[in-house]
Parts: sequence; structure tokens; C-alpha cells
Amino acid sequence: MSTQAEIENHAEVSERFLRHAIAEFENHDLPQASEKAWGAVAHYLKSVAKIRGWRNHSHRDLIDIAHDLARETDDHHRVDELFSIVSNLHINFYEDHLLDSTVSMGIDAAHELISRLDARIEQEIHPRPSQIARQRRR
Repeated sequence: MSTQAEIENHAEVSERFLRHAIAEFENHDLPQASEKAWGAVAHYLKSVAKIRGWRNHSHRDLIDIAHDLARETDDHHRVDELFSIVSNLHINFYEDHLLDSTVSMGIDAAHELISRLDARIEQEIHPRPSQIARQRRR
């Protein structure tokens, strides 16, 4: 699969997972709704990373990608907050401890996060800011 095909695949999976999150929520399957919303964000972040040539092989990479993209926005605190809410959904897949209202809010957060970051997707910045900071700490 070519890089462009990988980018398109991650973007398509992200959109599909967001739709599935809503459907699973409507079917009262909160763990699946939670994981689909988290998966939508994860695949979205992977698509951005592939466009920019950023590392995206681990959960830690996804955290760094979200953090770095947040720094590029006018409201990085909100983007960080949205990512934190969505990350909590990933935990809910295993724990099934969140209320319906919290999962609903998390699905909305996933949608808002992707929408806020979508304008950033085509910009190429090398290397990632978190990589520079990590190199300085060494």
C-alpha cells in the first residue's frame, strides 16, 4: 500500500468509526461506542502523521501528535482538553465505567477535535516539536 493509500485509508476509517460510534451509542453499547470514537481520533492522527512524515507507531506517538498539533492551534488548551476526554473513552472500552452522558460528550469531543485539527492536516512541519524537546532533554 502506498503512502497516499495509507493516508486515505486512515482518513476513511476515521470517518467510518465516528459514524459507528454514534450507531453503537444509539444501540446502548457504550464500550463499543467509546472505542469507535477513540479509534476515529487515532486514525485521524495517523493520517496527519503520515502526511507530515511523523512517527506514528505507538500510543505514545498518538499523544505526541495530538500535543504537537494542539500547539499549532489558536486554542491549544481546548484541543488538549478534547484529546483528554477522548482518551478517557479508550479506557472505557476496557472498564465500561462511564455514564451515557459522558460517552455522548466524548463522541462529541472526538468530532470537535477532528474538526479543529482538520485545517492543520496539510501543513508539513519537520521534525515534530515534541521530538525536538525530547532531543534537548538527552
